[in-house]
Amino acid sequence: MKVILASASPRRIKLLKKIFRTFSVIPSGVDEDQFPQEDPVKFALMAAEAKARAVAENYPDSLVIGADTIVLIDGKILGKPESRQEAREMLKTLSGKTHKVITAVVLYRKNQEKLLADYETTLVTFRELTDEIIENYLDKNTYQDKAGAYAVQELKHLFLEKLEGDYHNVVGLPLSKLRRMLRKFLEEKKEVEITSFLLPEGVGQAEEDGHIFQVPNTYPQDRVEIAYEMSERKIISARSLRLLAPSPFRRPAPCPHFGACGGCSFQDLDYKEQLKQKKIYLQQILKEYFPSTYRYLELEDIVPSPEEYYYRNKMEFSFGQEAGDVFLGLKEKTRNKYHSEKKVVRLEKCYISTPLTEILFPLFIQLVRDSGLPVFDLRTKQGFFRHLVVREGKQTGELMLILVTTSQGQIDLKDFTQKLVQAVPGLKSFWWVENNRVADVVSVEKSHLIYGEEAIEEKLLGFRFKIYPTSFFQTNPKAAQQVYARLVEEAKRLRTQSALGLYCGSGAIEICLSKVVGEVVGVDWDSSNIKAAIENMQLNQVKNARFLESSVEAVLPEIYRGSFDLLVIDPPRAGISPRGLKHIVSLRIPNLIYVSCNPESLARDLKTLSDSGYQINCLVPVDFFPHTGHLEVMSFLSR
Repeated sequence: MKVILASASPRRIKLLKKIFRTFSVIPSGVDEDQFPQEDPVKFALMAAEAKARAVAENYPDSLVIGADTIVLIDGKILGKPESRQEAREMLKTLSGKTHKVITAVVLYRKNQEKLLADYETTLVTFRELTDEIIENYLDKNTYQDKAGAYAVQELKHLFLEKLEGDYHNVVGLPLSKLRRMLRKFLEEKKEVEITSFLLPEGVGQAEEDGHIFQVPNTYPQDRVEIAYEMSERKIISARSLRLLAPSPFRRPAPCPHFGACGGCSFQDLDYKEQLKQKKIYLQQILKEYFPSTYRYLELEDIVPSPEEYYYRNKMEFSFGQEAGDVFLGLKEKTRNKYHSEKKVVRLEKCYISTPLTEILFPLFIQLVRDSGLPVFDLRTKQGFFRHLVVREGKQTGELMLILVTTSQGQIDLKDFTQKLVQAVPGLKSFWWVENNRVADVVSVEKSHLIYGEEAIEEKLLGFRFKIYPTSFFQTNPKAAQQVYARLVEEAKRLRTQSALGLYCGSGAIEICLSKVVGEVVGVDWDSSNIKAAIENMQLNQVKNARFLESSVEAVLPEIYRGSFDLLVIDPPRAGISPRGLKHIVSLRIPNLIYVSCNPESLARDLKTLSDSGYQINCLVPVDFFPHTGHLEVMSFLSR
């Protein structure tokens, strides 16, 4: 489609080149003085539309862009000065004051009679301008064709005190607004039926006319009207305009914040269907790595989470503040592409954390209000309150709360702690942590135990485990217990004498295995994990376990072949490094269990192990995270 800019402004031409490589420039010749000026926005929109329509008369197949910029101060429109004296008066009027720059933009295509109009407003504050500054600028003789008698790009360091909004709007064309308008204008619409579901992204897919349309917030068997920008690519991103006929698998989401909050993705999808789609997702990944043999892999039905809601034993909530109002919540589900940071969505409760959030949130919000200290702002790097971390023993009911702040203030928590204990009798541990990192993560630089014990306890298969503020522990303990029970069952079936656990964390798997194996050794590079693992071993009076602080790549070359008859691997999402896999293969340990939270890296590593002589006997998917695209998988191998 040919694009025409209905303006000869060199500034608009330069800006439009940031969006289009090629376009035509055809001035409209429209006299702007013909439009009434009672309503400034309406005036700008009428002028921009008249320009676009005038040019489109001769180019009906083209996309014509019309624009008009006005300067508004004290309700008066400042147009283009007709003389030096008028320009001088305009600049004196603007001196030391804040004015508005409004640019109206109109997109028009005559042969479709399709028109889209919008406008952008920017606040501009000038310094006090002396007569000398004004005259020096007027001497440049560049003021004639500019609304308000100035061009911001020529004098921003001399005139400008503050600019609030889109800088390009003041130059003459609001590029961010224009890009959004173009996407909307160029969209096509159609009705489709969603036939498949893409995980972990969580978008519905419809196949029509040789294209795959990916539509967020849709499910299999939804019939929807979509909007999309046509492309030669096979996969096209689309958005849902209307749900014409809902999928039979849809259901009402119980959480009032679902859709905006990023904590969950699929609360409005039947849980059985979630499990089905996760298994399909795993099969698709296995097909990529085992194209000819994936059908012969023994893949069991997915094991559901014992709890569909309130299953997470750890959640990190963020403090938010808007117009002086303080709240707690989670980051929004999707980030606005025009903003660098996700906003915090205000929550009253959280259905995947604990029912206690309804009690905790108001208490901590009141703490912030009473303190008079601000919430931390990621953009300015200023403020005090950052996060509230909730850790809960799902099998013990013990509760740990961690208040995370910066060091940009001090707070007395004595009276607040008394209120907290009265409101939440199950509170066992309350920490105040200082974190001054720029990144939006919970990090511990200084820690203060405010109340109770340093740790809480969780139980798995009859064993007790200490959880400290920085401890790694499986997020869904009840689902993890199912996995560990299966591992223990397998180790017992194999009559394991000596087991090696890699990436052992705080030793939960190794300690659970200790009751059915002769000896078990756990390895982790993190000293705090090893310290916790040793403490957990002693807490449970386990005598046949050892824990080593080392990287996998460093420890494996020191192990003799034949030292172990079972290897258990539970790596981070990235999986095992190529060097680590090479050492694992060289040890030729007869039985291997690989527990993974990332099906993609699991399938990649299984392919390497399979090619190196291991047989994949069985895969067992387990749902650790209902209402999300995440999936845990146990793989049982032998050689």
